[in-house]
Amino acid sequence: MLFAFIDESYTQDRYYVAALVISVDDIGQMGDALKEAAAYAAGFGVEMGTEFHGHRIMAGRDGWEPIRNKHRATGQIYRHTLTKLATLPAVVYIQGVDVARLNARYAYPDPPHLVCLRHVLEDVNTYAASKGEEVIVICDQVTDQEAHARRFGIYQKIGTPGYRPSKLARIEQMMFADSSASPGLQFIDLAVYLYRRRDAHQTHDARAVKLVDTLWWTLRPIVAKHRRWDP
Repeated sequence: MLFAFIDESYTQDRYYVAALVISVDDIGQMGDALKEAAAYAAGFGVEMGTEFHGHRIMAGRDGWEPIRNKHRATGQIYRHTLTKLATLPAVVYIQGVDVARLNARYAYPDPPHLVCLRHVLEDVNTYAASKGEEVIVICDQVTDQEAHARRFGIYQKIGTPGYRPSKLARIEQMMFADSSASPGLQFIDLAVYLYRRRDAHQTHDARAVKLVDTLWWTLRPIVAKHRRWDP
């Protein structure tokens, strides 16, 4: 059995959804990796139990105030945590879409979150099939999660739309969870936020660009696929 942890990150112009897929046998190892990352962050004054969240770490808020405006410490913690993630027997899938192009191409486009989510679900389903496994999908809580659950049920009956339709037969169920209690959701939040920063964030700060690039290549070994769809 596999688990796929799913989260999103977005700007006004681009939307991204990512999945971290890992075997049930390695869930404990993932939890231990996050505990080790938390112990490392505690060395910088961050309280144990503080949720790992990409934007909060970079902004130094919601428990990450001890490293606010301390760019070196921020980079060290983020890189250390991604290093722990990259050593796990797991894979990451990232799907994005250019929102403006999506709205320009279609008269009645699906919401960008839904577009990216179904692309990621297709990736997860294909990966599970290649392993001969079933998969349980766990998404971070969102305001319209009931609608997403209903749409998932429709996909399993009639298939996803697009050029590679799938009934997502390997996905056993999709549920929603509180990210503060889920190492998998916290890890994938760091990954999808990083990709969004790399793909959509514009800055003239050379240090910031170098940091994001370094963090990306730390994560890259377990990224099975990353794509931004420009309709």
